[in-house]
Amino acid sequence: MTSTKKVLAIAIDAAEPDLIEKWMNEGYLKNLASLRSLGSFGRLYSTADWLAGSVWPTFYTGTLPGEHGFYHYLQWKSDKMDYERPNPEWFSAVPFWRRLGNSVKVIAVDVPLTFPPTTFNGIEISGWASHDRIYPASSFPKEKINWVIKNFGSPPISEEVGGLQGINDLLNLKEELITANQKETELFETLINNEEWDLSLCCFSSTHRGGHKFWDVTNIADGYSDEQKLLFKNSLRDIYISADEAVGKILTRVNDNTTVLVFSLHGMGVNTTLAEKLLPQMISKILHVQKKSNNGSYLKKIRNVIPMEWRSNFKKRLPLRLQDKMTAYWRMGGTNWSATKAFGLLADLQGYIRINLNGREKDGVIEPGEEYDQLCNKLINGLKTFKDTDTLEPVVQSVERTDRLFKEGKGFKNLPDLLVKWKFKPVTHYKKIVSSEYGEIEMPMPGFNFDGRSGNHRPEGFLLAAGENIKSNSIFEKKHIVDLAPTILQLLGIPIPKEYDGKVLKDILTK
Repeated sequence: MTSTKKVLAIAIDAAEPDLIEKWMNEGYLKNLASLRSLGSFGRLYSTADWLAGSVWPTFYTGTLPGEHGFYHYLQWKSDKMDYERPNPEWFSAVPFWRRLGNSVKVIAVDVPLTFPPTTFNGIEISGWASHDRIYPASSFPKEKINWVIKNFGSPPISEEVGGLQGINDLLNLKEELITANQKETELFETLINNEEWDLSLCCFSSTHRGGHKFWDVTNIADGYSDEQKLLFKNSLRDIYISADEAVGKILTRVNDNTTVLVFSLHGMGVNTTLAEKLLPQMISKILHVQKKSNNGSYLKKIRNVIPMEWRSNFKKRLPLRLQDKMTAYWRMGGTNWSATKAFGLLADLQGYIRINLNGREKDGVIEPGEEYDQLCNKLINGLKTFKDTDTLEPVVQSVERTDRLFKEGKGFKNLPDLLVKWKFKPVTHYKKIVSSEYGEIEMPMPGFNFDGRSGNHRPEGFLLAAGENIKSNSIFEKKHIVDLAPTILQLLGIPIPKEYDGKVLKDILTK
């Protein structure tokens, strides 16, 4: 069966629905506002509620994290007791458009957190203008990436710099992100103008990086003038406007019979995470882990006095394999696994805890069943005792066992055991946290976002849909991002795989 319909899907990555609605209403996002009047608009729940990095694999596999198991660019591999970058041999996370055979001709550009493209019926550019670039830029056909670089330049979004940055560096980043939108628009326009397609997908990542870096001034390293402050204040809006302009240009290139979907899979808000710096210390205190003095700890002390932005700039110049080895070493190097019951995993927002489970981890020490349950309960109850020393409010909103959130599928064993959701409070407002049972922990750099991100993720995304099969000028109640893939297949007249967790968004369709 060959599709006779066309679907255009444009992602504005991590665009916050509150800002989209505000700036549409204020006239800044004219093209999105026009689409809203023509079609259907609403918010989307997402798996970012518990696993911030899981949204793209959830979208493109049509399954939930218990099935695909993919939630971070560097994940724990229990048979090696080490971190490893996800790859196709380890994860069965194949985007739906690569599974369609000859039934649909596809153009896909920069869909985040995908593995390098393999043979399929279409053209795919991966990792060229992406914030979440899990692998170097690549393509199918293989030589197409050379054509992209020759005609549109090298990847236009640089690797993210961690830690505090100077105001001029951040303002230069804003210009970089706007230019990236323009270059990606040119690339995508060229492809959809000159190639045959039934489904075309494109993701603009500027809003994702921009949301992390321009949410507020708490990631700026030094002083700034009033003029610089105003430029910074308007930077995120300017980035959203450039994404809106990109959408407008692309829409002029498609026919009236094309169904258009514009969406984000999660949003952005003030940074609330205590995961990287504080959670490992909280776990150690709850489990009464004594730190040892050894060469590894000396190296880590030296590392900790080097500003994060210096380390980040150095690390991004290394090959990916060495970058990953450095990250893994600084996090877990020298761990005595025979004495380790649980440990914090790499995380961007929520806190992730892995139990050193016998039979799953190569060096596991905790037995499944009662011992596992008791340890989980000890950690859950212990984390809830930590409070802000100024307000005495808990710093943890909730802690959940993963096996009570997601059904067990192929990728379930790759997930953390416990997921920690922090209280909705800017991390910059903390000076110290304290537990009546486990003592105090000092905040690094109170008043600043030491990781360099003033913004971090929220679980809501949005969908704007328009076309002859879409209800006009309508609003739908919240649906889930896992429903997008089956809806796209439905619009193309393609059968929906039985293993999908999502359902067709019938509320937006005319029939």
